[in-house]
Amino acid sequence: MRYAVKLEGYRDFSFGDLRELAVPTGTGETVRLSDVAEVGRREVLNRIVRENQQYQRLVGWEFRGPRRLGDRVRDVAVDATELPAGYTIEKEREVFWTSEEQRQIYTVLVFAVLLIYIVTAALFESLRAPFVVLLTVPLALIGVFLVFFYTGASFTRSAYIGVIMMAGIVVNNAILIVYHINEIRRAGTALKEAIIQGTLERVRPILMTALTTVLGLLPLILFSETIDATIWNALALATIGGLIASTVFVLTSIPVLYYLFERRTAVAAC
Repeated sequence: MRYAVKLEGYRDFSFGDLRELAVPTGTGETVRLSDVAEVGRREVLNRIVRENQQYQRLVGWEFRGPRRLGDRVRDVAVDATELPAGYTIEKEREVFWTSEEQRQIYTVLVFAVLLIYIVTAALFESLRAPFVVLLTVPLALIGVFLVFFYTGASFTRSAYIGVIMMAGIVVNNAILIVYHINEIRRAGTALKEAIIQGTLERVRPILMTALTTVLGLLPLILFSETIDATIWNALALATIGGLIASTVFVLTSIPVLYYLFERRTAVAAC
């Protein structure tokens, strides 16, 4: 039978004093604690977790490399582990983020968007026009989702870095169109004609910029044995998917959004 006893001042004691502790018996006599019990130090769990009336212990680990390779290494380690009778191992495939990591990634994303807004606002000398440029980022995320969905790649931490990089790249094409349209309007061209002319005159440079960037990133994927072979695959996929989608939407949606924003302003001015 095992008992748990906690004495006052239990944090400040010596094992020698504890062994010499006098314990009364049923007959009124006293004996030393070391005569009737084993006194020593033993490591125990700092907390006990139970689920479905079963004791559970969570084991965390970190693998610096491709997700699928990490899964294979984990499977080999788990299969080679010999467990006592009554014990089982359940594999958890979900990626856990610490609260500190989540806070850092969200802070970086917000700060990146804020910097883009400040720079574009200074360039266009307007607080409204940058919103047209920033709308390119959520449109580009459609391409990021589709490329990971159809390739079956793992959305790792490198993919988050790729999304942040992509946000800074995809707005360039929108800036080219909006800035050129503004220049044409300053020359006295009407709103619709300026949008059509400015967009058509920037199709070729935008396509060339997107194509060269995509081709420059393709070797990171083409020369890999698997889609998750290296940590750079996810970064390249996120950038390529977002850039392709943003190129399509910049040439189609951004002129429409620009027209809607500026038309309301023109109507209000009238």
